[in-house]
Amino acid sequence: MRILILGGTSYFGKETAIRLQKSGNEVTVFSRRVPVDGLPLDIRQARGERSVEIDLARMAVEPWDVIIDNICFNAGDAQKAIKVFSGRVGLYIFTSSASVYSVLEGSSSPFRENQTEMLALKPELKEKYAYGLGKYLAEREYLKAFAEKKFPAAIIRPPVVIGPNDPTLRAYSYWLRLAGGGPLFLPGFSFSNRYIFSKDLARAIEKLAYSGEPYGKVYNLGDSRTLTLDDFVKVSARIMHKDAEILYPDYTWLKENGFNFEASPFSMGGDFVLDIAKAEKDLDWASTPTTAWLEETINWYLFSYTGPAPENYASRKSEYELAKKWIMKI
Repeated sequence: MRILILGGTSYFGKETAIRLQKSGNEVTVFSRRVPVDGLPLDIRQARGERSVEIDLARMAVEPWDVIIDNICFNAGDAQKAIKVFSGRVGLYIFTSSASVYSVLEGSSSPFRENQTEMLALKPELKEKYAYGLGKYLAEREYLKAFAEKKFPAAIIRPPVVIGPNDPTLRAYSYWLRLAGGGPLFLPGFSFSNRYIFSKDLARAIEKLAYSGEPYGKVYNLGDSRTLTLDDFVKVSARIMHKDAEILYPDYTWLKENGFNFEASPFSMGGDFVLDIAKAEKDLDWASTPTTAWLEETINWYLFSYTGPAPENYASRKSEYELAKKWIMKI
C-alpha cells in the first residue's frame, strides 16, 4: 500500500512509519522537521506545514491507500485535509486523543466511544482543555464529512503514550526520581488509568490500516491492564531494583505547602480509564504485557537516553524539604 503519515518523524509516528515500511508498504512521512535521522532510506520524507493548505495539496497530487494524521489539532486542520484529500485516499486515520472525554459534560470512567455522541460539551472550558477541545472539534469534522460525503475517515483515541523517545519525559520524571533515591509524592495515587506503549500504538494503527472497512468508526485504544499511579511506580521500582519511598499527602496539604504538581505528571483527580472492548472485538486488540514494555522503556531511558532531565526535576530539592515537613507532621 501507498501510505502517507502526517507527522511521522518522531515518537510513535516514527515507529509507525518504520513498522509499516518493514511490512512492505511504500511509506512517506510529511513534516516541517524533515529530513530527520533514524528513518530507513526507503521511507520518503516530504517537508511541509500541516496547517498550510497548499502544502497539503502537494501531497494529494497522487492518491494514497492510507493516510495517518497524527498532527491535526483543530477543526480548521481537519477541514483542510477533507478538502484536499477527498477522492484521493482509501482510508484516512485520524489520531485523536482520550482527552476528548475531559471536555464533555457528565462524562464518566470507563469512557466509551459513544459518549462523544451522547453528551454535550461543558459550558465553560478553561485553557487547560484547549488540546482536548481541539481534538474533539476535529473529530466532529471528520465524522460529518463521512456522513455527508463518505470521506473515508476512522478515528483512534489513545490515552497517555509511554515509550522510548517520548518528548514529554513524563514517565521518565518518575524513573529519574526512583534512580536517584529519596521520596516521591504521589497525589491521586489510587486512581486508575490506562496507558499505551508507543510500539503498541504503532501496531494498533497498522491493524486499523489493514482492518477492511472501518469508515466512520471510532476506537479507544490502550493497554490491556489498568494501573493506578501507585502500581505504576511500584512496578517500575521492582524493575529498577529500587525501594520506592512513596509519600501520600492529601491534595490540600500539598497545595498549601507549595508542591509543584508538575513533578507528578500522571496524577489525576479521579479514574480515567478507556473502555477498549470495541478495539478488542473489531481489531482483535491485545497489548504487550505491561511489565515487558515498562522494562523495555525504563532500560532505554537508563542506558540509552542522553537528553536533559525533565523540566519538573528542577523542583527536586524542594521536594526533599517538603518530605521532611510531611514526615515530621505524621
